[in-house]
Amino acid sequence: MRAESRKLRPTLPRVLIADGGGQPVRIPRNLMAGVLLRDIDITAVVRRAADGDTATAIDLDTVRGMASDETAADFLIDTLGVRIVMTRRAHVATHVASRGGLGLLHALAFDSTGLTRALDGSAPVPGVGTVVSPGAVLPHMRPSELEQLARPIVAYGLLTRTADALDCLELAECVVLRQDVADALAVTAHESTQPVRKLLTTVAAEE
Repeated sequence: MRAESRKLRPTLPRVLIADGGGQPVRIPRNLMAGVLLRDIDITAVVRRAADGDTATAIDLDTVRGMASDETAADFLIDTLGVRIVMTRRAHVATHVASRGGLGLLHALAFDSTGLTRALDGSAPVPGVGTVVSPGAVLPHMRPSELEQLARPIVAYGLLTRTADALDCLELAECVVLRQDVADALAVTAHESTQPVRKLLTTVAAEE
């Protein structure tokens, strides 16, 4: 086992706010949140790093101008300091985990067939979790399907209301949201009862 794989893995926040290279993301005060770079050019990724806008995570397969392989993952970890990497490739997620990071493997969950195909052949690996896409499907999955998912689980996509995000956070460790939905969720965290505030601000359990 490589020494890096024994490092404390990065903390996955309860909320990742999507950043596509436009206006920098604002982290609401009332949320345990971070930044996910997705659907973005590699030049914008590097510019974010140069400006000191450190990303929490990156969706590797959506970075234009960048390969989706182990070398690209090493660049993210070693050069940009991003240690949470989403990918559709199991071997890349495993590589990130072996480097002491958190590899998050996409699972397309439009139907049970797509979910099974996405997870087929991906044996449980420490440091490799699951990205359920679209995230809005998560509350409608059967318990037997949820049990197939390696944790931590990230709900990603079609979460356009605070109620949807809260429903997913009952089942997942993290949700991916747009800035406006994250802002609305922060207001909910401020105005709601203690159980809801705890749901939004408590860090997911460590591996």
